[in-house]
Amino acid sequence: MEPRAGMRSGNLPRTFFLMYGILLLILLPGCLVIRTTEHRVRMNQDGSGDAVVKLIDIRSDGATDSAVVHDFEVMMASFEKNGVEDFEQAGRRVTDKVMYTRGDTLFAEISYTFPSLDAIEGLRITPEELFVVVSVDREIVRTNGKISQMEESSRKIAWSRDAGRLAYMIRERHMPPSTLLGALYNRWRSVR
Repeated sequence: MEPRAGMRSGNLPRTFFLMYGILLLILLPGCLVIRTTEHRVRMNQDGSGDAVVKLIDIRSDGATDSAVVHDFEVMMASFEKNGVEDFEQAGRRVTDKVMYTRGDTLFAEISYTFPSLDAIEGLRITPEELFVVVSVDREIVRTNGKISQMEESSRKIAWSRDAGRLAYMIRERHMPPSTLLGALYNRWRSVR
């Protein structure tokens, strides 16, 4: 288990395809780039469950120092309160969230519960399977699902309808010019 130093909240809770995209747009708005995301979903037989999304290497694509600082400030305001309220309107409930750094790399973990599979952003549901679609711009690092090719070079990660756990990690194939946010977060944390 990795050490966790940083912001933590006990009862609280940019572009990833589907679930990642919506979650980040709500919780981490602004001009942000996330290198890698990891998703772990545990489902109960009634369709409810809990999930953890780990955001690895959160950056700003701001072109100036002031744009980077603005992106960071908007992200922190959203992470602390505003984004949580929006996210929870879909019936999900953020149960924990934490930010921490390793060197200048910023990480975030968001844990939440959901009342039904429909509340999981990006998860597609058919009578036969559950699946997410991964765009050609991202690579699948690991998963406990079955990977298959789709149209236009995208891939699908699928699980049977009775799967109790869904896990997958994806990474951007190419990062645009961007600024690491770990140092800003460490300075922000030191004055709080």
